[in-house]
Amino acid sequence: MHKPVPTRIKRILSPLNKTSKKVVTLDMLSRMVGLYSDVLADDLEYFAPLVRMDPSLNLKDIVPQLEAYIAQEEAIKSAEPKAKRVVATKKELAQYPTVASFVYAKMTSAGGLVDPSARLNDEDLHILKKLVDREVSVRKKAAKKKH
Repeated sequence: MHKPVPTRIKRILSPLNKTSKKVVTLDMLSRMVGLYSDVLADDLEYFAPLVRMDPSLNLKDIVPQLEAYIAQEEAIKSAEPKAKRVVATKKELAQYPTVASFVYAKMTSAGGLVDPSARLNDEDLHILKKLVDREVSVRKKAAKKKH
């Protein structure tokens, strides 16, 4: 049994909460949600294993389980730290007119020799990538004008 996707469980839970019917079967829910009953059964099997065998099973009974599952998944999602987005601003890119100037500024030692032990962090690598992309586009434009 696979773990159901929370967005699809929300999609299933919405019509179950809105309907005033006391009994909602798999086929009725299928018409309400707009998904095939087999797809719904795959997702609801996690909460009610007999949902495939008993088509008359009342799915209103598993609403508390569905709500608890969504709350649990959202708690896990909110607890995960988001990765910091690496951005190179125009001001940072303007500091280095060419790739060579970046390498000279970040990767050379006192004598002007390239230091093989120099390590670049994620931000520096992102800036370097932007500089390389800029230089490649300039060369392509120059090649087009030449022809």
